[in-house]
Amino acid sequence: MVDFSNIDYNRVQYVTNRKLKNKEKEETGSIMMFSYDRETFYFKMKCPFCGSNQEGEEHFTRKPYYVLCKNCGKKSRIEKLNKK
Repeated sequence: MVDFSNIDYNRVQYVTNRKLKNKEKEETGSIMMFSYDRETFYFKMKCPFCGSNQEGEEHFTRKPYYVLCKNCGKKSRIEKLNKK
């Protein structure tokens, strides 16, 4: 797995660290995710549905991004952040 303490931020094209909502819209999960090429993404996640902690690698071809929990099988949508 990826060592999140050694990310090369000079090469990163996407990075996020945010809360994830369950079906009741409560922020019970979280995700840290980054990519060097906007195709392969590395993540650490706490599932908002079952609370399982996991990390992995996903390949996305388009937005919105969805990360699948390997424990409960539910998908978490990585919401677009609003412009402020």
